[in-house]
Amino acid sequence: MSTLRRTRAGFTLVEVMVASAILGAALIVMFGFHSQAVRSNMNARRLTDCTYLAQSQMERLLAMDWTSTNRPTDMTAGAKDDAWMGSNAWDPLTWPLPDPVNAAFETTDSLGPPLYSLSWDIEDMDTDGTWSRVRVRCTYEDAAFDTKHGTTISSFRFRDS
Repeated sequence: MSTLRRTRAGFTLVEVMVASAILGAALIVMFGFHSQAVRSNMNARRLTDCTYLAQSQMERLLAMDWTSTNRPTDMTAGAKDDAWMGSNAWDPLTWPLPDPVNAAFETTDSLGPPLYSLSWDIEDMDTDGTWSRVRVRCTYEDAAFDTKHGTTISSFRFRDS
């Protein structure tokens, strides 16, 4: 009886190798999922920062005094509006972007690298310039896939007297 117990006590080498192969395959799949989750979280964070920057710029533009002779076209260096960009105003392949900023509207590396480019377009909606449509666009480049992502926020503004 003791001979039978010895032969059945433990795993065979084949069983250990099969279990190791299954564990290895599962770990490889899990690392792949983890890598994708990290990339997705980074993209979500950048899109959130981009939306925040666009909304903040929109609030700055809408808070300015708008009269028949004053439109916010040059709030910052590199700012753009429809007059500056001409006919290519919303074609991202043809118009140059201003200097990039980080999530704190800074062009320095103090709170992260400057990844985001902001631009805006102001379009009169009637002939006398009473109503204007304001669009603010924030873009950033995804180096992993060599693509541009971003967001655009639109609003309307009634001209001050």
